[in-house]
Parts: sequence; structure tokens; C-alpha cells
Amino acid sequence: MEEKQIGLFIRDRRLALGMTQQQLADRMGVTDKAVSKWERCVSCPDITLLRELADALEVSVSELLAGELDPKPSPVPQEVEDVVLDTVRYAETARKKNSGWRFWTFVAISANCLLAAVVLLILYAVMGDPHLLLACKCVGFGWALCYPLLRSEQYPVRNALVILTLAIVPFLASFPGGFPFWAYWIAIISAAYLWGVYFICRRFLWDRMWLAAGWSFLLGCVLDAAINTILGMIIGLDPNYTGLVTTAITAGACFLIDFILRRQRG
Repeated sequence: MEEKQIGLFIRDRRLALGMTQQQLADRMGVTDKAVSKWERCVSCPDITLLRELADALEVSVSELLAGELDPKPSPVPQEVEDVVLDTVRYAETARKKNSGWRFWTFVAISANCLLAAVVLLILYAVMGDPHLLLACKCVGFGWALCYPLLRSEQYPVRNALVILTLAIVPFLASFPGGFPFWAYWIAIISAAYLWGVYFICRRFLWDRMWLAAGWSFLLGCVLDAAINTILGMIIGLDPNYTGLVTTAITAGACFLIDFILRRQRG
């Protein structure tokens, strides 16, 4: 159910029936601003209004939810319409429950972060230890990453990665004395790795989980090699590729499992 498609469908049906937004709003018992928001895809009609809205637009509930007219219309039994509405209500109820859980989790995390920050700032004012101020910054940075994960309705992981990518270098630079420049490169490469895993999972996770895992581990090999090379070239440490070999073997095993499963499915 695409919100944009439904909004455009409502607008097109309203215009086809020669109704204004105000006329449709009066029939539905809502404001014309509400109708405008539906058509601009700012919000969706409440579930309790779906059947009434479908009747007003002279379509079935199924067509309304699909956002298009059935090219081969056939009578839809009342029982089928009821099942569709019950399914949508169930999905909406589940979404609200999940949203409530995420909200209270966010409240609990925020309260603990605030308490920790206040305690650290008081201790810093009393003792003057700069490490306490650094700990306070870390608490704030962690809270900033949790915010999109628990409060974003769409793309929470992507939004958290955006914050991480934009903030990691300034965050490291805020430490007294800073970090050597190679530490920033490692942070940037690590963020790029997380973006790679994110896009791999978006593409393959739901239908080919083992393939997603294999590519993620393979990207881990690149990350491992890059970090070892940087450390070897900059600070003279002997590269240790033991972890790289282990990660590569794990990636190969994941690819093999994906291949076997695909063969079994035909």
C-alpha cells in the first residue's frame, strides 16, 4: 500500500466525479485540509474512514488500498471487504503497539542518558577531570545515534548512518589533543563499510539472507585489509591478516550455503 499512489488515486477519483475537496470533506465529516493532506500524501485516511471514503469515490475498499481501479471489475462480497478492513486494522494496531514500545524505550534511554550526563558534569565541576567531560560527550553521541533508530518512522537505520557519517569526524576532533590523522581515515572507512552492509541488506536480506551475509563478510575483508594497511604504513605495525583469512572463509561458507539453497529451490 503506497501512500503516494493512494493519495493520487483519491485526487483523480474526486476530480473524475466532479467533487471539490470541500464537498468530499463534507461528505466524510472531515475538513478540506484533511482531504488536501491525503491527496498530497502528507497523511493517510484513518482506517475507520476507508469504507465511507471508498463509497464516496465509488470504488471498492480493495481498489482504494491498491490505489487503482480494477481493469476487470467484479462484484466483491461484503465478507471479502470486511477481511480486507480487518487485515488493515490489525496491521495498524501492530504498528501502533510497535511505535509505543519504541517510544517508551526511547524515553527510558533518554532519561538514563540525561541522568548520566548530569552526574558526569557535576563530577567534572567538582573534580576537574577532563575524562569525565569526554565521557559526557560519548553519552550525547550515543543518544544521537539512538534517536533515529527509535523515533524515525521511515528508514531508521539509514538516518542513524547519516548522523554517524556526518558526526564521527567532528566528534573525534572534539577530543582534547585530537587523534592522529590515520584514525580519521579508519573512522571514514568503517562508516563506508557500514553503508555497504546497509545497502546489501536492503537488497538481499529478506529473500537471500546467506548471500547478504556473504557480501557483508566480504566487505569486512576489505575493511580489515584497509585498516591493517593503514596501520602498517603509518605507524609501522606489522600487518596481521589472520582475521582477514577467517572472515574470507566465513564469506565463502555463506556463499556456498546460498548456492545450495538456491539449487534446492530449483
